[in-house]
Amino acid sequence: MNSNTFVERYFHSQDEMVDIRVKEQRDINSLFTYLENLHSLSDKMKSKFNTMIAIYPEFKLLRIIRNYFHHVNDVNEIRMFVNIQPDVSPYHIEHIIIPRRVWAEAVSGFIDKNTVPITDKRFATRQRYIDKEIDSILNICDCVDILRNPKSFCQPLLLSCDGVVIELGFDLFKFVYNISNIIADTCRNIPELASKKVINDLDEGYRKDNNIPKYDLMINSGAKCILTTQGYIFPNTIEKTI
Repeated sequence: MNSNTFVERYFHSQDEMVDIRVKEQRDINSLFTYLENLHSLSDKMKSKFNTMIAIYPEFKLLRIIRNYFHHVNDVNEIRMFVNIQPDVSPYHIEHIIIPRRVWAEAVSGFIDKNTVPITDKRFATRQRYIDKEIDSILNICDCVDILRNPKSFCQPLLLSCDGVVIELGFDLFKFVYNISNIIADTCRNIPELASKKVINDLDEGYRKDNNIPKYDLMINSGAKCILTTQGYIFPNTIEKTI
């Protein structure tokens, strides 16, 4: 009898998220299913093997998105290949983009949920928890303004670029890719999971050492590059919309 099938479920759903070879299997449920399977895997790794996946900043970031998706509102992502330019070198060739506004709303909801009145005896403890989670995410995510003041970014973030109005985006690909590598390495260190076919069949690239760094785009200093809900654009002019 196959046991610990939560591992198979996780890697099946992450395949749909990051593996180009199975991109035709992606549908409206792919992101939601992936986030739920990640959450389930974290719970079961803790209860069955006393192993904490939730300590990793990639998990913390994706958990914020999952909770927003699960409890607050839909999260519609856009998939596309990175728009390569001569003076830009990306660490990955696919995007999983959501509006940056949605990321801000999710962060704002996380902070609101964990904040108690200053008169509450738990106030200092809850604030330390919020600060700790945000500081952890900042180790992998270059979005300090949103994390420090999310409510200011909860409106659509629109710019006029070469006369075309665009909305700023937020890419989840790196975080899904990185946490999958961490989970793969973790499973290899647990005998009951290391022997599973799904772990043995993983490509050798599934290693924490291969994780994408915080700054995942190398750009020539003279290039203007903006991540939008339509991917990276390279405008000549950038103006604020009214």
